[in-house]
Amino acid sequence: MLALVQALEPFASDPEALGLANEVMDGVLDVAVQPWREFVAAAGCSFDGRDDGPGLEALMRGRGLAERLSEDGGTSAAEEEEGGDDDDVDDDEDPAAAAFCNQWLDAVGLAATGRLLERTMRIPRLGAVGARHLAADLSYVMNVFTALGVAGHPHPLLGYVSRLVEMEPGELRSRIERRKGGDGGDASSEELEVIKRIELRIAYIRSV
Repeated sequence: MLALVQALEPFASDPEALGLANEVMDGVLDVAVQPWREFVAAAGCSFDGRDDGPGLEALMRGRGLAERLSEDGGTSAAEEEEGGDDDDVDDDEDPAAAAFCNQWLDAVGLAATGRLLERTMRIPRLGAVGARHLAADLSYVMNVFTALGVAGHPHPLLGYVSRLVEMEPGELRSRIERRKGGDGGDASSEELEVIKRIELRIAYIRSV
């Protein structure tokens, strides 16, 4: 992905060639699909064999998750909108250049987020010290995404996982029990299943 951007950079710096560079970027989000597919698998889900369809795309984009997870300690919708405001400022200055930059930053951000979540799901055990370190690492990544100002970043699942790894054991157990009772808010069945699996996995590696 970085090599592609470096190859296109000379064209992107030329206003006349920028449109051509943007055309080449069509479909660039495909680079983020594999990390998210592996994250879903690591969480123990499969989307009924449709793990490359609209369900995965919705999960990658956090559609239907922001409001649900803001109640549970994830990234709030207001925080996401705040990130989007920065994009508007850049677009006013140079819309075409901003579109190019935001497009590949979005793809890189989604791929990195998917890979980070996948690696988190594969942690075998997590003690109190490790949980604090992981929460700090997730917070750092979220701050980087916030500083970039790309709409939709940081992904709401990053904030939610960060809270889960340090959540009081009793609260985490209660949350899991509520999910069993059908507490899913507006999230789709596929998204809700991923949330449930994340909670169960975090509880397992923390020995809760």
